Amino acid sequence: MDVLDEVHEILNEDIGKEAIISEKIQGNNHSNAQYDLTKLEPENIYTVDQIREVCIKYRLRFLDSKAFIGEIPAEAILKVKALGKQLGQPVDGFKIVAPKKLFQLEDKDSDPLLFLQLTDNKFYFIHKWGGELNRFRALIAAPLRSFMSMFWTLLVVAFIFSLTIPTASIDVFLFLFVHSFIAMCGIACMIVFMIRENFSDTEWNSRFFS
Repeated sequence: MDVLDEVHEILNEDIGKEAIISEKIQGNNHSNAQYDLTKLEPENIYTVDQIREVCIKYRLRFLDSKAFIGEIPAEAILKVKALGKQLGQPVDGFKIVAPKKLFQLEDKDSDPLLFLQLTDNKFYFIHKWGGELNRFRALIAAPLRSFMSMFWTLLVVAFIFSLTIPTASIDVFLFLFVHSFIAMCGIACMIVFMIRENFSDTEWNSRFFS
């Protein structure tokens, strides 16, 4: 019985630690802790600019984990626990990359990535869950990455559309191309206005609705 009691005590202690970690991820994210970067895997350390590029490419948000309303998987909590042992100190100050629908936004799609804040401009990647950040998602998000992304997308679509229409001369083709582009710009403006979406390069770290 003494051995069983000891086992139960160890298990209860581990469960308690995991509960604390879960509360930290979903609670206050501000931390002034200093971590020994030499104990971390260099390939998992990202700068804020690298994370910004990922968010813009896949149309995601990078916010404090306390704003995340999805479920934190047990595997992620165990990795945070292991990271604390690796660093020899408790870790706190988490950020998450995920589609905006998984955040509680103020007045304010599903591939979350959990990061630990190391400094103002560096973050340590801990765990990713949900679907993959795939090429299809990047393709769908491409037009709304920035104003210039939208411009070039509409230009290419107008060019392809004009190619599908048989023409007798280059002058007719250019006429179709220019007017198709103008029409598509107008349609795109109306759609963007109706869905009230901003470009990813301006909202990748915003806690507000578009």
